[in-house]
Amino acid sequence: MSSQSPKIVVITPVKNEAWILERFLSVTSQFADYIIVADQNSTDSSVAICKKFPKVILIENKSGQFNEAERQLLLIQTARELIPDHKIILALDADEILAANATQTPGWQTMLQAEPGTVLCFEKPDLYQTPDQCIRYTTPWPLGYVDDGVEHKPKKIHSIRIPMPDYAPRLHIHDVKVLHYGYIRSSGQTAKVRFYSVVETVLKTRHVLLRRSGYAANIDWTKNGTVSPSQPEWLAGWETLGIDMRTIRCEHYYWYDFEVLKHFAQYGVRRFWLEDIWNFDWEACRQYAKSKNISPIPEYPISPPPKMLAQVMDGLAYFYTCFRKVFKGA
Repeated sequence: MSSQSPKIVVITPVKNEAWILERFLSVTSQFADYIIVADQNSTDSSVAICKKFPKVILIENKSGQFNEAERQLLLIQTARELIPDHKIILALDADEILAANATQTPGWQTMLQAEPGTVLCFEKPDLYQTPDQCIRYTTPWPLGYVDDGVEHKPKKIHSIRIPMPDYAPRLHIHDVKVLHYGYIRSSGQTAKVRFYSVVETVLKTRHVLLRRSGYAANIDWTKNGTVSPSQPEWLAGWETLGIDMRTIRCEHYYWYDFEVLKHFAQYGVRRFWLEDIWNFDWEACRQYAKSKNISPIPEYPISPPPKMLAQVMDGLAYFYTCFRKVFKGA
């Protein structure tokens, strides 16, 4: 291994992330040597925000489809081409913010000394409702890789973001936290869940009852973790630098909603009748999108599934969830 400290290269996919991007780039610029952002046809101010930060290398992801595999391969390939040096790749989404005390921890120094081919795992608390409260989990997330050039083999959706070859040791860095802001903006997270349900319907990656279980309209965000107070040191250092760590901007409709409308237009509304997305007024959303000249969207009024069909699907999903709990506990 090189005696030089590795470069820190953060790779981030972006599509309409203006609500959080300034915060993410302000924080990430404090510890990263390079920030590679792959923008996928953003229609908000995401690109303009990226251009304000000298460490950002902005590239285009021109794909019109949701495909995590393509975008991660694009990001990793770009990192390897532009930064051939010894490096650590950290794969962070724009709503994932490194805790302010992270770089002062023993774990950070351990990470810098890790051998190439090491998978880096961190706790990723979900900030919940407010920055002062979070959901914590026992299982760490693989978000970093000490790069050795190995091939990455991602999936189209819900993919591990970095290479995880069989030979790679997993290093759990307990004292470095990555704060996820998505659940503070619960309406946006709910819109994302509806969008994922529609995407998986098209990709046929899971059957409908698994989709309804994973993307339930009344999902309890806290069910897999423990609600705890956030640690003041996670935010304090960034706030001392004048970075706003608390303001959250919510919207009535999100770009995820308009992407669902585009799926309706392409595949027909009835293809998605079995999904748990119909507690949302899609016709009102369509009317709003039409007023903003967003296209392509359905030219006809959007009708929800018949009540009988919705009740049958709710019942099947309930019994399926109960069966999985019993089977899992057996």
